[in-house]
Amino acid sequence: MDKTSVTIVSAVNTLSDVAALRRQLDAIERNEKNNISGNISLENIKKQCDVLQKETVAKLSATTQQQMEAQDHLHFVVKRTKEINELIKSLNDAESVDVCFLMDCTNSMQKYIQEVKDRIFETVKLLKSRFSFFNIRLAFVGYRDFNLTPDKQFSILDFTDEKEFYSFVSTVKCEYGGDVCEDVLGGLQKTIGLNWKQAVRILIHVSDCPSHGRRYHNLPEDQDFYLSHDADGSIGTNCIQQLVELRVKYFFGRLTNLTDKMIQQFAKSTSDKTAIQQFHLEKFQNLLPFIFDSVTRSISKKTSSIMKTYAVNSENPLSTESLAKNSVRRSIVFDGKEPTWTRIQPKQVQVVKYECNSDLNCEEMMQSKNIKIADSPFAEGALRLAYYGLLQYKDIWGKVVFKEYKGVTGGDNTKEMYLEMLDCQTVADYLAQEFNKVSPATNSTAMIKKIKFIMTKLVFVPQGNEGKFRYYTMERFIEGAYKKFSNNIGYVNHQDPALTLQAFSHWTYERTNGEMIVVDLQGIDIGDHQTYLLTDPCIHATDLKRFGRTNLGKAGIKRFFQTHVCNIICQTFKLKRNEHQPDRASSKCDSHICEKPNSSMATEASKK
Repeated sequence: MDKTSVTIVSAVNTLSDVAALRRQLDAIERNEKNNISGNISLENIKKQCDVLQKETVAKLSATTQQQMEAQDHLHFVVKRTKEINELIKSLNDAESVDVCFLMDCTNSMQKYIQEVKDRIFETVKLLKSRFSFFNIRLAFVGYRDFNLTPDKQFSILDFTDEKEFYSFVSTVKCEYGGDVCEDVLGGLQKTIGLNWKQAVRILIHVSDCPSHGRRYHNLPEDQDFYLSHDADGSIGTNCIQQLVELRVKYFFGRLTNLTDKMIQQFAKSTSDKTAIQQFHLEKFQNLLPFIFDSVTRSISKKTSSIMKTYAVNSENPLSTESLAKNSVRRSIVFDGKEPTWTRIQPKQVQVVKYECNSDLNCEEMMQSKNIKIADSPFAEGALRLAYYGLLQYKDIWGKVVFKEYKGVTGGDNTKEMYLEMLDCQTVADYLAQEFNKVSPATNSTAMIKKIKFIMTKLVFVPQGNEGKFRYYTMERFIEGAYKKFSNNIGYVNHQDPALTLQAFSHWTYERTNGEMIVVDLQGIDIGDHQTYLLTDPCIHATDLKRFGRTNLGKAGIKRFFQTHVCNIICQTFKLKRNEHQPDRASSKCDSHICEKPNSSMATEASKK
């Protein structure tokens, strides 16, 4: 065998070349048997052939493994993207709203009816600036009193667009009522008969006087000519129950205390404590904020319900039936009192802590700690239960909160779910620390607060002697009233817009070059209102394998900007306008919602 043959043998690197090498090897072996000598020993060629074959098989195996991993990743991304697109469609549909104005049309109410007419276009424009897919239908039911002829007793317009609504309300005339009370129940009955069909259904009722009937007021007899009306409450109860069945949210604009007893009676007609909400409209200018807040709250509640269903159901993420099954899976007994800790034995547990580096990747650190945890939760959120607890640091026990997912089956309460939460919170805190260090423009007068996240750790609590664990997150116990400033689907709490936090979310997008955005901000305002202390954020990221199911990827990022209006702090940090942000001009209406109406649940008023 000459040198050229040796070179060819050395160059092979595929299975086909191995086969050719084997043929050469057979020929050499035959030649040696015939006493024909070569330049390379047969044994060396055999070894070379074996090594080459192993390397080739290993390369093919690695390539196959990479292809399988790529296919799995593609399958995951396609599945998650489909889920997210379906979720976004459901959220967009939830911005389709039916709003009916139920109004007392006697003389004292003229200015309020005029305000609805004058402000309706402005109000719809403002709502459209807050909800990108906002679609509204408007209806009007005006009621007066029994002393009028049937053609004058009611003014009714079924659901239509804002232009036809405006034209109709322009023709509504107020009439003199024979006494103080009005035919409120008749108005409710007409409202029930409207063509309700949108995902979100809202009744906005504005009145300064109660319904006829002793059960609805404490007025003197001479101020109600129909005092025996609905004596047993059957008409009023039936009206409220039908509204609940229609999934209509009832918002009452309180003008005087004359209507308090009526709303208390309405609230008693249903077990749904959120079905009726009362806003105080003693100040005339509160009418527009009342309308805006009523619609905003209803849409936000609907979208939050959709998100809750999606977050807890991985197999059928938008099935409310699946959510109902999850909700009854565990029998929960709450205990709001902090336990007597001397009666609870400490447990030594393993604790996982995450640390974030400059690349926003987290590293895991294991620790051993002594803890005490209450047997029963003291509170619950949409997805998790909260337990009182203690953590030992040196010789001191400090108060902490343990949180556990409500689900108890394997797919609902896994270690991976908790680690995703740690990953999210640790990255959010790292970005908050960077945000706090940024120097604003020297000529800025904006008040920029500091942002901190309560750091979370994962706790493994042993269960029996089988090597099984019960998982909890652990975080420092913070006193104070928690407030929701925003969520992960574009909601902003306009009653406390928290300009620093809205700017922080925008800043995280630019800091990560569009790869991530920190949203769903909630917590308390501490340090003489100089610092936000936050917990349980969400992160939308282009990497759909990080941060759990609340990561809605690019669609979530887009949804944030669709409702984000840059404020003075965004301008101070020179944050760039995103292509999906609403038109700046639409935010001019914001001045009308600066002074917020006081609100209270009608059910709360009934307790006083």
